[in-house]
Amino acid sequence: MNSDKYFDIAIIGAGPAGCSAALTLQKSKLKVALFEKKEFPREKICGDGLDDRCINTLRAINPNYVDELLATQKCSAIENMRFYYKNKPCDINIKNVGYTCKRYDFDNFLFSLVKRDCQNVTVFQNTKICSVQNEICAVLLEDTNQVRYQAKMVLVCTGASSFLARKLTGKPFEKEKMGFAVRAYYKGVRDLQGKTIELHYKKEYFPGYLWIFPMADGIANVGVGWHLGQKHNERFQDVLTNWIKNDDMLRLRFADAEQVGLMQGGLIPYSTKHFDCYGDNYCICGDTANLIDPISGGGIGTAMLSGHFAVQIAEKAITAGDCSANMTKGYSEKLCQRVQSEIKKRYSLQQSIIKHRWLLGLILFMGRQALIMQRIKKWYYK
Repeated sequence: MNSDKYFDIAIIGAGPAGCSAALTLQKSKLKVALFEKKEFPREKICGDGLDDRCINTLRAINPNYVDELLATQKCSAIENMRFYYKNKPCDINIKNVGYTCKRYDFDNFLFSLVKRDCQNVTVFQNTKICSVQNEICAVLLEDTNQVRYQAKMVLVCTGASSFLARKLTGKPFEKEKMGFAVRAYYKGVRDLQGKTIELHYKKEYFPGYLWIFPMADGIANVGVGWHLGQKHNERFQDVLTNWIKNDDMLRLRFADAEQVGLMQGGLIPYSTKHFDCYGDNYCICGDTANLIDPISGGGIGTAMLSGHFAVQIAEKAITAGDCSANMTKGYSEKLCQRVQSEIKKRYSLQQSIIKHRWLLGLILFMGRQALIMQRIKKWYYK
């Protein structure tokens, strides 16, 4: 095979997981390929919340990157989280936890860092990998133009419902692990609190919720997500508009609001506390590995962390000349050590509320008591 098409590591997908993986390897002597099916900057459906794990992972890769992010991108600090249930609010102070930043901008920022700082990474834009074939010592890749590539290790970072991941793992699409979300940008939403993100709950949509995240320039990211296992007569795109229209408080707040751009939607691969993210010659990262928080629906930080961890193990495996599952298992162990405990308790909480909907009201009632809220916050974020 042409040496230009042979790599030590192939990263498929240039979202937060893929770019974090590439950036982690910037000082490595390995030859790396980063494949992206679209061309940057490109749109990505998201709530646009960057939690502390995003910031901490970026800082672990290079401390200067956080300063550069805040200096060059329109990031708004998050200091408070306000829950609504039956239009009764409950506030949690989360100062210094994170920021809001449009994924269009954030993803392009990460990608620009890869192009600027990763001399060992060959970037392929507008290149969709449509086939993966796992051989004994390598993975064979083919794009839609029938161009073939080969790598000792491949990292699949292609987002929710990845057929490439299913091809490698042999696992089918599992609807019970999936949610769906739609979001749109609005201007003119009344009573926005600049540093407060809002989560609105209804029993019939839990574990989903409606969110209102204030962004820069007076824009709000407004969306709603829910589990695909729930049965509703509404079309996906109608859930958000109907929720606002039928809610007395939200209807008033959106009376003069104007939608900016299209309403768009996508899958949410909830984590169900079980990870199937490694094998011979491959690791699976980010949304592809079902790493989204089952309560909050957030996944950017864990995606970045997974890419950061995966290439550390991949580099060790290649150096040792052993890319078997016995080696790549270290990625799963490293990931589980960091996130499995929190995912388990949040998944258990999610399932308990689904079975006993009255718990949602009880939790938010207790949350209005300051001392109890501090204990809930400590348990949730520990």
